[in-house]
Amino acid sequence: MKHKFTLLISCFFCVLSLEAQTNRASVTGKIVDESTKIPVEQAAVRVLSLPDSTFVTGVSSKKDGSFSIASLKKGHYALKISFIGYTSIIKSLQLTSSKPSVALGELQMKADAVMLKGAVVTAEAPPVTVVQDTVVYNASAYRVQEGAMLEELVKKLPGAEVSTEGKVTINGKEVKKIMVDGKEFFSDDPKVAMKNLPANMVENVKAYDKKSDLARVTGIDDGDEEPVLDLTVKKGMKRGWIGNLITGMGDQKRYETGVMASQFTDNAQITVIGTANNTNNQGFSEFGDAGQGMGGNAGAGVNASKSIGLNFAKSTNKLDLGGNVKYGRSDRDAVMKSSSETRVLDKDTTSINYSNNNNSTRRFRNDLDANFRLEWKPDSMTNIMFRPNVTYSNTDNFANGYSTKSNRNHELVNKTQSKSNSNSDYLSLSGSLQVNRKLNSKGRSITLRAEYGYNNNETDQYSYSNTLLYLSNKKILQDRYIDNTGNGFNYRLQAIYIEPIFTNRFLQFRYSYQNRYSALNKYTYNLDTLTNRYSDIYDESQSNVVSNRYATNQFEVSLRTIRPKYMYNIGISLEPQSSKSKTAIGPNKKDNPLSQNVVNFSPTIDFHYRFSKQKQLRFMYRGRSTSPSIENLQPIIDKTDTLNIRLGNPNLKPSYSNRFMLFFNNFMQESQRSITANLFFNNTINSVASRMSYEESTGITKTYLENVNGNWNTQGFLTFSSPLKNRKFTISTTSNASFSNIVSFTSLAKRDSVYTEPQKSTTQNLNLGQRMTGNFRCDLFDLSLNAGIRYSLVKNNKQKDSNRETFDYTFGGNTNINLPWNVYLSSDVNCNIRSGYSDGYKKEITIWNAQLSKTFLRNNRATLRFKIYDILHQQSSLTRTIDGTMIQDTEYNTLGSYFMVHFVYRFNTLGGKAPSRRGGFDRHGPEDGPRERPRGGDRPGGGGFPGGGGPGMM
Repeated sequence: MKHKFTLLISCFFCVLSLEAQTNRASVTGKIVDESTKIPVEQAAVRVLSLPDSTFVTGVSSKKDGSFSIASLKKGHYALKISFIGYTSIIKSLQLTSSKPSVALGELQMKADAVMLKGAVVTAEAPPVTVVQDTVVYNASAYRVQEGAMLEELVKKLPGAEVSTEGKVTINGKEVKKIMVDGKEFFSDDPKVAMKNLPANMVENVKAYDKKSDLARVTGIDDGDEEPVLDLTVKKGMKRGWIGNLITGMGDQKRYETGVMASQFTDNAQITVIGTANNTNNQGFSEFGDAGQGMGGNAGAGVNASKSIGLNFAKSTNKLDLGGNVKYGRSDRDAVMKSSSETRVLDKDTTSINYSNNNNSTRRFRNDLDANFRLEWKPDSMTNIMFRPNVTYSNTDNFANGYSTKSNRNHELVNKTQSKSNSNSDYLSLSGSLQVNRKLNSKGRSITLRAEYGYNNNETDQYSYSNTLLYLSNKKILQDRYIDNTGNGFNYRLQAIYIEPIFTNRFLQFRYSYQNRYSALNKYTYNLDTLTNRYSDIYDESQSNVVSNRYATNQFEVSLRTIRPKYMYNIGISLEPQSSKSKTAIGPNKKDNPLSQNVVNFSPTIDFHYRFSKQKQLRFMYRGRSTSPSIENLQPIIDKTDTLNIRLGNPNLKPSYSNRFMLFFNNFMQESQRSITANLFFNNTINSVASRMSYEESTGITKTYLENVNGNWNTQGFLTFSSPLKNRKFTISTTSNASFSNIVSFTSLAKRDSVYTEPQKSTTQNLNLGQRMTGNFRCDLFDLSLNAGIRYSLVKNNKQKDSNRETFDYTFGGNTNINLPWNVYLSSDVNCNIRSGYSDGYKKEITIWNAQLSKTFLRNNRATLRFKIYDILHQQSSLTRTIDGTMIQDTEYNTLGSYFMVHFVYRFNTLGGKAPSRRGGFDRHGPEDGPRERPRGGDRPGGGGFPGGGGPGMM
C-alpha cells in the first residue's frame, strides 16, 4: 500500500509538471554596464502586457546580472529594465507556441549622464537611506578606530545598542542573524560577525526583517520574521582571500590572538575564524542549554575563551548550499553581589523583607555546533529546502554562595552558606524539510513542510547548604547528590495550498499538526552522616519522574491582496490543543494522569502601504499560544534551594498573547534625512504569575504558580537622522518609551502558623529614554558626541512605600585623529550617573579608553597599536530587575583597568590597494577595481511589491 501511494504521488507531480511546461513561456537575459561590462545587480525587470501596459510580473537581476522570468502566458509584452543611474531599456516581446522562450543575451545599460553629472566622488556619503522595507547605513559615514571590528561600527548606528553580553538591538528589535552579501553568516550567532569581521571590509549595513523559509516561498506570513543585519562587502575585498591576523599582550596577564580569513565572490563565500583571549571577547555564543542558570549571566564576570569556526556558502542557478561548524571553549570566573526588596502581605498591611547575596562561580564549558542548509530549484516551478542542525555542549560548574535575609525591622532572619558542583551534557538534533510546487503561472501552489527535534540533557550535581535560622534558633543542613536527566522530541507537519481568485488576490489555506513529548527524571540522594556516603536509595519526597505530551492542530485560512501601493493579508485560525502529564515517582502519583484541552481562536492582520520606495507604513496583529513547561505543570516540591521552595501547578492553562505592531519609515532624498518609528502593544491572557508565601520566623519562601489576566505592555521607538548644511555635520536622535502593567500576587506572610489570604497586586513600570548623537568629520579628524537620559518609575498598588524612581544620565564622545606618518590617535570617554539605586553600588562611573596606532609595511597592511582600557579604574556592571513583587539590583565583577599592545596584519592574496579610511565616495585607481554604484530596486528576497513583505528594523 505504501509503494502504491508513493507511485500515485509521483505520477501526480509528473502530470502537473507536464501541464505547466506545456503552457508556460519564459524570458532570460543578463544585464551589464555598457562601459565596464560589470554585471548590474538588483536592476528592476518588469513585464508589461500590451497594448495597455498593465504590470504582469517582475524580478530583480541577480549578482551576476542575470534574470529569468518563467510561467508567462503566450502573448505580446513590453520588457522594461531600469536602475538608478542608468537609462531604462524597453524591449518588445512576442511569445508564441512556436517561440515560447526568448533568450535576450547580454543587455547593456548606458549611464544616465544627467543623473550622474557632478556625482563624482566629492560628496560625503548619506549616513542613512531607506529603500522600501530596508534601512541602509553607509559604513563610511561612521568612522571607527583603526583595526576595529564590526561591533564598534554597529554601536555608532542610529538607534542601535550593543549590550555587554553582545546582544544587538536596533530600535528595540533584537538582531537574530548577521548576513554577508545576502548569505547567512554562522547561522543564528550574530556575535561571530560582531567580534571577528573587520569594520573596514563593510560597504554598508542593511537592516530588515528576514522572512522565514516558508513565508519567502509561499508569501504566507507565519510570524517567524527575523530581524537581521546584512553586510555588503566592498568590491575591493572580492578579489581573493582577505583577512586579519591579530596578536596582543597586556598587563595582568591579559592576551588576545585571532585570525580571520575570508574569500568573497558574487556567488560564493568561505570564512575561517579562530580566536583565543581572556578579555571577555567571546567570539561565539554558547550554543546549548545545559548548565544555564547554574552560573548566572553568560556575559558576566571575567571570561577566557577559545574558538574556531568555518562558514561557507555557494550559489548556482539551481542550487544554494551553505552551513557552518563552530567549536568553543570558555572559562568564566564570576563574582556577583545582589540586593533585593520583596513585598510581603501581613494581614491588612504590607511590609518588605531584604535580601543580600554574594556568589562566586567558576565554569568551564565546551560547545560544538554544526548546521547545513540546502535550497534546490530543479525547475522554475519547484523549490526544495533542507536544514539539519546538531548541537552539543559539556559544562563543569563550581559555585560558592553566602546570603542573608532581614525582616522589615532590619533584624537578621537567616544566613546561608552554600557550595555546589555539577557536570552537564546537552545534545540537540533538529531540522526541517520543505517542498514547494507552483501549479500554474497565476500563483496556485502547494507546500509541504516537516520539522523535527530531539534533545537530551544529563546533569550530575553535588549540592551542600548550611542555613542558620536566627529567630527560631534552628539549623538546616543539606548535603545531596542529584541525578537529573531530561529528554524529549517534537515534530510538526504542515500543508499549505494557495489559490488565486482574482487579479493579485489569493486564498491561502494551511493545516498544521504539532506533537511534543518531554520527560524529566530526577533522583535525589542524601548524605548519610554516619557513613559519610550518599545513600543508595533515593529520597522520594525530593525525586520525581514525570512526562508530558502536548499536541495541537491548527486550521488557518487567509486572503492576501497585492496592489502597487498597498498589500494586505487578513486571516483567521483555529487551534485546538491537548496536554497530558504523568508522574511515575513523586507526590503527585495518585492524581495520574493529568490532562487538559484548550481551543484558541485567532485573527491575523498584516497591512502594508507604500507611499513611495522610501516611505512605508505597516500594521500587523498576531496571536500566539504558549504552553506551560513540564516542570511548571507538576505539583512537585523542589527544595534544591533551602530558603526558596518551588511548587508547580497541574491546572496551569496555556498563555495566549495578542501583539499589535505599527511601523513607519521615511527617507527624504533631497535633504538626506531619515525617520523610522516603531510602536508595539502586547497583552497576555492566562499569563503565569508567582504567588509566594513567606514565613517570617525562618525567612523561607514558598512559590506557587497561577494563571492571571491583566498583564500588558507597550513600547515605542523613534529615530531621526540628518546631515547639516555642509554635510560634514550629522545628528541623530533616538527616543523610546515603554510602559508595563504586571499583575501578580503580593507575598503572604506566615506568623504563628497563620497565612493571610492572597491578594493580587499590580506593578506599573514606566521607562522613558532619549539619546542624541552628533558627528563632525573632516580629513584630519572626526568627532562624535553623545548624551542621553533614561528615566524609570516603578509603582505597586499594595506597597506605596516601596515605589522606586531612578535616573540614568549618560554623556560622552569619541574622536579619531589622523597624525603625520600614518599615526592615528583615538580616544573615547563615557560617563554614567545613576540616581535611585540601592546603597553600596557605584553611582557615578566614567570609562575612558585611549589608543595610539601606527600603520606600516606595503599598502599599510600592518598596524601596531597601544590601547589602555578604563584609565580611571571605574568599570562596573550594575543592572536592575523588576517583577510583580520584587526589585533587585545586581552587580558582577569586571576586567577593570589594563593595557594591551597589539600587532595587526591585514592581507589580500591579490595584493590590491588597501581600502581607504576616508568617508564618502572616494575616487579609486585601476587596481581598486570599479566602484559599486548606489543600489536601488528590491532587495533579494526582501518581500517588496509585488512579492509582499514589510518594513525593516526601524
